[in-house]
Amino acid sequence: MRPLRLTLRAFGPYSGEQVVDFRDALGAGLFGIYGPTGSGKSSIFSAISFALFGEPARDDQDASSLRSDHASPDCLTEVELVFELGAQRYLVRRRPEQVRPALRGDKETKEAHCAWLFDATGIPLDEITAENQGTPIAEKKVSEVREELEQRLGYGPEQFRQIVLLPQGRFEKFLAAKTNDRLAILRELFDVSLYKQLTQKMKDDAKAAEDKIRADRQLCASRLKQEGFATLEDLSAGAQQSQEEHKTESAAAEAAKGHAALAAHALAAAQEVEKAFAENDAAALALGSMEAKGKEIEEDRAVLSGALVARGLRDVDAVMQRARTDLSTANDTCAKAQAARAAAGEAMRKAVELLAAEQAKRGETEILREQGKALMRHRDTLALAEKKKAAREEAARNESNAATIFETAQNSHSALVREQSGITAQIKTAETTAGQRAALSAAAQELKSKLEAARGYDRALKAVNDARSDVAGAREVHEKNCRAQEEAQRGLDEAEAALAGAQAQHLAEKLRFGEACPVCGSHDHPAPAHGRAESAGRNDAFTAAREALDSARNVRTASGQALAAKEATLSERQDLLAELAKPENTAAELQEHSAKVQGDIEALGLAVDLEALRGALERVEARLPEAGAAVEAARVSRDLAKTGRALADQALEDALASVPEDLRTTEALEAAIAAADDELKKRDLAFEQAIKSEREAGETRIAALKDEEGAVNAREAAFAKQQEAEEGLGGRLAANGLTREQYEAHKTNIGRIEELQGSIERFGQDLHAARDRAARAGANVGGKDRPGLTELGAASEEATRVRDEAYRKAAFAASRAEFLAKLTDSIAGALSEIKKAEDTYAPLAAVAHAFDGKNNASMMLEVFAITAMFDLVLASANARFKPMSGGRYSLEREQDVAKGAGKKGLGIVVHDVHTGRTRTTATLSGGETFMAALALALGLSDVVESVNGGVHLNTIFIDEGFGTLDGQALDQALQILQDIVGESRAVGLISHVDAVQQAIPFGFQISKTTGGSHISQRFA
Repeated sequence: MRPLRLTLRAFGPYSGEQVVDFRDALGAGLFGIYGPTGSGKSSIFSAISFALFGEPARDDQDASSLRSDHASPDCLTEVELVFELGAQRYLVRRRPEQVRPALRGDKETKEAHCAWLFDATGIPLDEITAENQGTPIAEKKVSEVREELEQRLGYGPEQFRQIVLLPQGRFEKFLAAKTNDRLAILRELFDVSLYKQLTQKMKDDAKAAEDKIRADRQLCASRLKQEGFATLEDLSAGAQQSQEEHKTESAAAEAAKGHAALAAHALAAAQEVEKAFAENDAAALALGSMEAKGKEIEEDRAVLSGALVARGLRDVDAVMQRARTDLSTANDTCAKAQAARAAAGEAMRKAVELLAAEQAKRGETEILREQGKALMRHRDTLALAEKKKAAREEAARNESNAATIFETAQNSHSALVREQSGITAQIKTAETTAGQRAALSAAAQELKSKLEAARGYDRALKAVNDARSDVAGAREVHEKNCRAQEEAQRGLDEAEAALAGAQAQHLAEKLRFGEACPVCGSHDHPAPAHGRAESAGRNDAFTAAREALDSARNVRTASGQALAAKEATLSERQDLLAELAKPENTAAELQEHSAKVQGDIEALGLAVDLEALRGALERVEARLPEAGAAVEAARVSRDLAKTGRALADQALEDALASVPEDLRTTEALEAAIAAADDELKKRDLAFEQAIKSEREAGETRIAALKDEEGAVNAREAAFAKQQEAEEGLGGRLAANGLTREQYEAHKTNIGRIEELQGSIERFGQDLHAARDRAARAGANVGGKDRPGLTELGAASEEATRVRDEAYRKAAFAASRAEFLAKLTDSIAGALSEIKKAEDTYAPLAAVAHAFDGKNNASMMLEVFAITAMFDLVLASANARFKPMSGGRYSLEREQDVAKGAGKKGLGIVVHDVHTGRTRTTATLSGGETFMAALALALGLSDVVESVNGGVHLNTIFIDEGFGTLDGQALDQALQILQDIVGESRAVGLISHVDAVQQAIPFGFQISKTTGGSHISQRFA
């Protein structure tokens, strides 16, 4: 990320608007930000951090406190940053939450935090303004702007503060920190959550497996205890006993079934006789009801007679109703005509008033005609000013061309600077990637071998699981077929018993006292079979049951053979799986790791020709002076063109002085002339329309008077016709001996004539049918006694209850026997699976314990990962610390064994070449401590950059810490920083030390006043 321009308004110590243009500073590579303590040096970086992420540089500072105490109330706090990412250019603008004056009244209102992000690629920096900001990417919504920026930058605010701003005091504390404190700091700087999550997952998985084994055993014991058994052997014996009880209860149920059937037959016969007596009672009741209805029918006959008379008078009644309707219509017409006459009079009055008003406006119309003539004179003035306008446009084109030439020259110079930085970065990258590519290639080959082995193990494991599933399915089918065979056997037994009983009853009917039995030859028959010998269909049922049993046996045999085959397949696949070694990592993990390694290899890119790059760098550096001179020449030409444009603008303004400003364009003037013409035409048309309206209103009023007179005459004629119709209806009513009220009452029943006629006719038919039904019902009960249903019903219910109880006991015994058999198989299978789970749990627990620090090194996986990254930090730090210390010092890790497990390998000691021994960092002097801290900070920045998705840092800032260095140490530190600049980075030093300002004069100077701070650019 390269910052190009930072604009601050009412931010921190800056009361007004301050603009920081970084272009020249980035071109220099190493620059400073100088000023006294508290002037606002660090606020510049804080503004960059806030613009990008909505958070200040210090994580303990709230964004709402960023507003300047020196700013006026109507000046809103705002930060705007224009920056580059590769070839793309962006503008981000952000306002924190703040209080501002309300638009109305003297109150205040709260302004919410808001942000905008634009793509300004292709727009020269000097042309990026409030009106020309580029293409919007996200607006207003803070979360969307932050998400878009983090996606493009490749890091968030925490990583930004770690690798772009290097606060020295923090790393001096890091040098002297205890192991636990240093571990906490490194956890913040490096994301090792993956290893912590992996350790926790292994612990959780092991605990879950252990808990499941314990719970499964408790479940088996609970199920045995719930059924009253102590062991699996006791359960098997109980299941056998329940089978015997089932056979006994089934026999008792069959006997109760026969008794219940005899009782039900006797009850059914009695219920048929009772139905006949009930029908006789119902028929007698229905006949009495019909005979009582005769009085109602006589009343209906009287209503029918009156309705028939009223139907004959409907013609004269209709004539009278029409006369009434015509009179009502005439009244409405007369009222409307009177209203129309009144409306016509009102319209006439308004037309007269309108004509008088238009006549009064004629004076204003003449004034408008004079104004139109003045506009025509302005048209002539504009024609004379065209030559001045052409001269101004020529000057504007010259200014635009000069600005374009300046921008082109400036862009060419900036492109050369960026090309210089890019080539330098390529050289550095090419020198460091060769070794990384070799190491990654070896790791990729090893991962490939492990991945193939893991995939083979997964395929074998899947085959075992599939076979185990097939065995379970085949066993379920076989068990189902076994139950079907048992059911078929019971069906055959029942059919055989039914057939034998029927044959015994048939034989018993032929036995005679003193004659020999045809079966056993006995002449004594003490207990012959009773009942009717109905054997029809029982022989066929027995044959069908026997065939069903044979079919069920065949199906069971086939499913047993299929089960045996699948169990053999399972055993074979289990043997193959046992021959394979279980991989330490899953195929998915290895695939992910392999993809990451391959991605790291691809991220290194192709090999680069270093000699060609160095030659290209020399050519670019040779062109930079010429490009700078071209920028200055173009700037002078641009300023001259601006002056010419201003003179041409003034000449045109003098020529148009007599013409109002809003009419100085042909379009505006012609529009005004057209508007004046339109207004005159409208006024003339309105006057003519008023005369016409007054004439038409008079004609309308005369016609309305005529319509009113005709309506009154029609109303009087309709009234006479209504009187005549009323007299005609009265004569007909008198002839039929009816009053007006009686006629109205009979008229309401005219619609019921057909209903009444039908009702009377149906009554006669229903009465005849009721008498016939009563006669038949009496004949059906003649000579019979009414049965006692209560006693027979009670006997049948008791027999049914006994039968149902026997069925219930038999069903319970069957269910109990089946349940205990299934429970025996289920618990036996569960105990077998528990044994397998215990065998699987042992290696999982061992790995979980190792990851959690219970290993020979007593080190957790997370700490091991941090230690590996810490080695990279120290190696990168020593690349700077050795040169700064004249080759004397280097930083090394020391194992901390004071408290044992999990804390080894994070101690820091200093190796002194002069003594050949190591010593603690506390023995370093103040300047040596600063150099060590600076080297450690830069090393950490390198490593954090490398482990965060390949993010490249074009610009970093170092805040304070140079005051503790002597002259030689300062020169060495600045040389190291100059080397970083050579690695395609720009470095900004935030300092108040005079020696640093003298060594690096180029940069920015911040002056502190009572009204707020100000920023100015320093030049070498």
